[in-house]
Amino acid sequence: MSRQFALVVFLLLTAHNSYSISVPEWLETLASSSISSEDYPDASVVVLLDHRILEIDSAGAAQGFVEQCIKLVDDRAKDEQGDRSIRFDADRDTVIFEAVYTRQADGTWIEPEQDAFTITSAPEVQWASAYSQLKQQNVSFPGLAVGAVIYWKYKVVPKPGRDPWQDDFHSGIVTFGGFEPVISQIFEINCDTSHVISYEMQNSGYLPVTTIDSGRRRIRWEFKALEQLKSEPNMVSSAHLVPRLVYTSFRDWSELGLYVGEKFWKSVEKSRFAGLEFSQLTNYAGLSPKPLAQNIAFWVQQNIRTVPLALGVVGYQPSDADKVWANRYGDVRDKLTLLSALLGQYGIESYPVLMQSSNAPFSSLPVLDQFNHMILAVPFQEDTVFFDPIPRFSAPYEIGYNRTQGMSCQLIHGAPIIEPAKELVHIERRASTRMSVTLDTTGTLNGRADAEAVADYANIARSTFSDQKQLEKEIYFQHAASRIGQGCEVIQTDISDPGLLTQPIHVSLDFSCEGFAVKQGDLMLVDLPVTPFTFTVSGFYPSLPEVTYPVELPIEGLTETTVVMTLPKGYSVSYLPSAVLVDNPYLELGLVPKKLEDRIEWTQRIRYKSDIVPVDEYATIRKSFEELVSPKNRLLVLERTK
Repeated sequence: MSRQFALVVFLLLTAHNSYSISVPEWLETLASSSISSEDYPDASVVVLLDHRILEIDSAGAAQGFVEQCIKLVDDRAKDEQGDRSIRFDADRDTVIFEAVYTRQADGTWIEPEQDAFTITSAPEVQWASAYSQLKQQNVSFPGLAVGAVIYWKYKVVPKPGRDPWQDDFHSGIVTFGGFEPVISQIFEINCDTSHVISYEMQNSGYLPVTTIDSGRRRIRWEFKALEQLKSEPNMVSSAHLVPRLVYTSFRDWSELGLYVGEKFWKSVEKSRFAGLEFSQLTNYAGLSPKPLAQNIAFWVQQNIRTVPLALGVVGYQPSDADKVWANRYGDVRDKLTLLSALLGQYGIESYPVLMQSSNAPFSSLPVLDQFNHMILAVPFQEDTVFFDPIPRFSAPYEIGYNRTQGMSCQLIHGAPIIEPAKELVHIERRASTRMSVTLDTTGTLNGRADAEAVADYANIARSTFSDQKQLEKEIYFQHAASRIGQGCEVIQTDISDPGLLTQPIHVSLDFSCEGFAVKQGDLMLVDLPVTPFTFTVSGFYPSLPEVTYPVELPIEGLTETTVVMTLPKGYSVSYLPSAVLVDNPYLELGLVPKKLEDRIEWTQRIRYKSDIVPVDEYATIRKSFEELVSPKNRLLVLERTK
């Protein structure tokens, strides 16, 4: 081997995939802080700096500036922070990096090679070319290890000629802090003094610093040393717990309604072919208006593929109804546009409704970003029906519980109506199980469990059983039987058609469970069997002795389990628990045993009546569930008849 060749090989082997650089002194001082996992044992990273600026020029065009410096304090962070992405609308904006660095654990600053920067389509739109403008600017940071620091500074700028400028609005939500500690977080809005920006700070009394210079206003919010939230089971979202800023340039709700509504109706009107081809494809002649509307909504739900984009991710301008029809797919805006156009073909009026779909704090300011979803209202003479053609496993007129959380905004021409979504949409949400069982003298429990579920509970069941293979079905029912007792044997199962969205779903299990009851001399100890079907229960249990944050309750609905147990011959009831009854503003709970001639009947009911339990009420809720699961309240003692 020649010396020249050997030198080339050595250089190739020792060359680093990144380039060493020098950085400003202030950045080195910030990044070289001695912060470690000892200071924050529950954190994977510490945010040293998070600085964001919304710069609005005199024409109304906005640029976003972001500067972040993050220190990795444990091994988890290497995987979590190594690849970072920025989502943007490529038709409207461009992402420009000003600096991207890693400070390695040894204090050396390096920057990524060019191939560490990539642009890809967002995962949701890879099979939907109509939304190909939704991109991700990806960056892979090199040299990551515990003690390393990553830093990036970039801006998102509008493309030249973006039209029309006067159609732009500025609205958003900024949270300060969260589940990682933050040393410094800053958000600024810079605009002309003539540009109206309204804002509200939630969960905090902090007031911004406002300065005016040469006709420009700067509004600055700055927080230091924000404490880290500690994760707890069933805790409310961070939106309830951290400082949360909402801001908007809409002057009132009418302006917001006009902005969204005009875009929607213009797209609905462009339905020259969709309505004609739909009427040729279907045969709904003779149906009265409400059944007709329901059938059209079902058709859109089942035949127009859903692209799972949140409202506003690619703007608020829907595709034309004809384009959605031709594509045979769409996000929530587009599917509602097509549905409204098809309804209009038959003379049925409709209008869109913005849905918050969250119990996060709601501002009375016209902040469009507060709404995460949209449904369609169809007024009839007797009532108004609301349609959501997005969910796959529920009828389009059964608006899911999560969609009815928070507030709604009905975009009625000229007069948007703001009201709680739960007052707008009334859906019965319930699930029940009836277990008819027989206990023999050996302690074996034989019987059948029949479950019925509607609305959200049925949605869960259908998503479980739809497209289920035989082996998957067998595994499911084996797990279900094991909830009744160890070694419980599956005898027979049955599931109603998950595709019948207008009907409750029914599931049954015949089983045999040897050794279910424990024999002790002349006594037999019997625990109350639980429902084998997880979709008929909420799964909620307040396990912590005490909590730091409010607790979020599950679906506001009713779950009920009834067990009718025929007693073994020659045995009578020696001990039967007393009834447990609880009724408070948050839930209604009952466990009621009844002694009949030759059998026992237990009924357990839980109805949730609220969505959030305050910290000072948590002990009351926990005590209620402790009574529900207490052995003394779920144990039946039988005695041999003498």
